[in-house]
This record gives sequence, C-alpha cells and structure tokens, in this order.
Amino acid sequence: MKARLIFGWLLVFSLVAAIGYAQQPPARQLGLAEALRLARENNPAYRSTLNNRWAASREATSSALRLFTPTASISGSQSMEQGSEQYYTFLGRNVTTPGNSARGWSFRLGYALSGATIANRGLARAQLQATDADISGAATFLETTVRQQYLNVLQAQAQVTLAAHVVGRATETLNLAQARNSVGQGTLIDVRRAQVEKGQAEVGLLRANQTVENQILVLFERMGVPAPQPVAVALTDSFPVTAPMLDRDSLLLLALQENPALVALRAREAASTWGVRSAYSQYLPSLNASVNYGRSRYSTKEATGLNPDSSVIWTPRTLSSIQPWSLNVGVSLPLFDQFQRSVATAQAKAGQEDARLAIRNQELAVRADVTAAYLALVAAYQVIGIQLNNKGASAEALSLATERYRVGNGTFLELLDARVSAEQADAAYVGAIYDYHKAYAALENAVGRPLR
Repeated sequence: MKARLIFGWLLVFSLVAAIGYAQQPPARQLGLAEALRLARENNPAYRSTLNNRWAASREATSSALRLFTPTASISGSQSMEQGSEQYYTFLGRNVTTPGNSARGWSFRLGYALSGATIANRGLARAQLQATDADISGAATFLETTVRQQYLNVLQAQAQVTLAAHVVGRATETLNLAQARNSVGQGTLIDVRRAQVEKGQAEVGLLRANQTVENQILVLFERMGVPAPQPVAVALTDSFPVTAPMLDRDSLLLLALQENPALVALRAREAASTWGVRSAYSQYLPSLNASVNYGRSRYSTKEATGLNPDSSVIWTPRTLSSIQPWSLNVGVSLPLFDQFQRSVATAQAKAGQEDARLAIRNQELAVRADVTAAYLALVAAYQVIGIQLNNKGASAEALSLATERYRVGNGTFLELLDARVSAEQADAAYVGAIYDYHKAYAALENAVGRPLR
C-alpha cells in the first residue's frame, strides 16, 4: 500500500513537471550574424550616425549644383491707400481724395560665381567622405560591442555549466561523507560541512543563471531591441580556438590604411585644405549676373464733373506699366574689409594644422592599440594551454583525493581543498578561452576590419 502511494505521488509530480515544461516557450535561436543585423537596423546611436550621412550628402549635392544653377525668385505686392482730406479743389469745391490701390509682381533670375563657391564644393565632398568614415567607424565599433557581448553571454552560459558541475561534485562529496559516517569511519562534522558546501554550490548555480539573464538583457540592449520575456535565448554560434597566424607588422600597415578613425581624420584634413582655399578665395573677384522682369498696376479715381445734387462725379482710372527684360552683369573685387579675410585665413590654416596633428596623434594611438591587442592575443592563446594543463592536473588531484578519502587514507579537508582547486582551474580555463576571443575582437576593432 505504501509503495502504491509513493508511486502515485511520483506520477503526479511527473505529470505536473511535464505540463510545466510544455507550457514554457521555446528558447529563441540567435546567431551572431542575426544579432549584428538587428543591431545595424535598430541601435539608436548607430542609426543617428546614419542620419548625419543624409545631411552631408544633401550638402555635397547642393554644393555641386550651385556651380551650374542660378537662383530664381518671384515677388508680388498689393497696397491700398485711404483718401486724404481736401487734397485739391475741383470747380471751387474742396475735394476729398478717394482711396487708391496698387499691385505688381517681379521675377528675378540671378547667378553668382566666386572662389568660395568652388571651394565649398570640394569642402562638402571632403566632409561627406569624413561622414562615411565616421559611419564605418561606428559600424566597426557596433560590431565589436555586439560580438564581445555575445561572447559575454556564451561565457556566462559556460559558467552555468561549471556551476552545475560544482553542484554535482558537492553532491558526490556529501554522499561520500554520509556513507563514511554511516559505517563509523567519518564524522558528523564532515557531513555537515559537505551539506554547507552543497548549499553554497546551489546558490552559485542560481547566481550563474541570473548572470546569464543579465548578460542577455545587455546583449539585446546593444542590439537596440527589447529582450524576449521570459529571457530565454539560445546562442547558436561557437568560436573555435586556433593559433593566431598573424604578423604584427602586416597588422600595423593594415590598420594605418583602414582604421576608421584615421580615415575620418584624413578626410577632415582634406576638408580643412578646402577651408583654406575658401578663405583665400575671398581675395579674388566675384561674378554676379541677373535677369529681371516685372509688371505693376495703379488704380485711382479722378473728379470729372458734378451731379445734379452738386456732388462730385468720380471716374476710375487705371495705370499699368511693364518693366521690360533687363540684364545686369557685374564683377566685384574686395579691397578692404577691416582685416576679416586675414583673420579667416589664419583660422583656416590653424584648423588645417590641427587636423594634421590629430592624424599624427591617432597614428600613434593606432600603433599602440594594435600592438597591445596583438600581444594580448598571443598571450591569451598561451594562457589557454597553461590553464588546460592546470585543469587536467587539478582533476587528477581531485580524483586521487576522493579515492584517498573513500578508503580512509585522506582527510575531508584534503578532499575539499582538491575540489576547490579543480573548480578554480575549470573556471580559469573557461575564462582563458573567452579572454582569447575578446582579445581577437579587440584586435579587429583596432585594425578596423575582420581578421577571420
């Protein structure tokens, strides 16, 4: 009877667990390529950078069109005037002038050409190139950020696996301590301490799972999209560890050519050169031409006689005028402008020199960043080999300590020390793997392009 009752309760618990599992939504599959695509489409900071490109493109197009297209304008006016008292005398009578009205329109077609107009075209194109470089840099930074956070999630998930192994080892240790205590070979202190160790391991597993959820939330924040609720995401990409077959000198040369920050600074240096040319162009003459056409009409009333009641007879009169086509062409040469041109030229040359110094400073920074990232990658790969050996040695030591405690030749403290060493070695090995992947991502970010 008791066995049947136990079996019944087990069946109920199994059904409840099965139903709960069935109700949980499946984990969302997320690959790195999809994460990068979503980030490029939704990340607010990156999208803001793209908006700057539209404005720069419009300015470059407008600057080019200004060289070949004139300006056009049309204007119109309408005015009304009240009559004035006793404006003049008609047939011996003081006459109040009736209201007058006037209206007209004019059309103007103008064209202006100066050195600044030509220089501004080159300036706008250089600024567009700088904006494109900024976008490339933002894309590289976004990719690096998402890739590193993707790795953070994978590392957190690996830590969950390690935490589960710790719980398993703690359970085995507890079972072993209870078995020894039951036959009088161990102590109750060993059992209680093993119980504490198991409880701490279970807490570590809970915290590891929470860390995974937190890292997933950060990943989706980097992507610019809301995280699924509940937070259940399965990352589908893995990254193999291979020996870095890279040459530092080749990486430096590649970085000096393709680093987005350097490309942007060089484009801005080119823009500053056009700024200097624009400042010098203020000393050159400018050409102005315009074509004008207009028409106007003026309406008023004249006193032409008297009515039988001696009131004045007013006769409407309209005057129209047409302004014929006119062409105006002029050339102007500035002579003195209170030193404004010289100040503008000096400021433009100073900006050009600042741009050159910024390029030099960034080149030094790129060299340092690439060198540091390369050395970190090489060291990270070497650390993986060392940690792998430590992992194997600590696992063997734990196996020996467990067997010694089982047969009564070792102490419980010796077993716990071996367990702690093994768990630390496992964690260090996992950390070394992901340090290697993150170092690779940092090197790619410093160079400005993918390397694998």
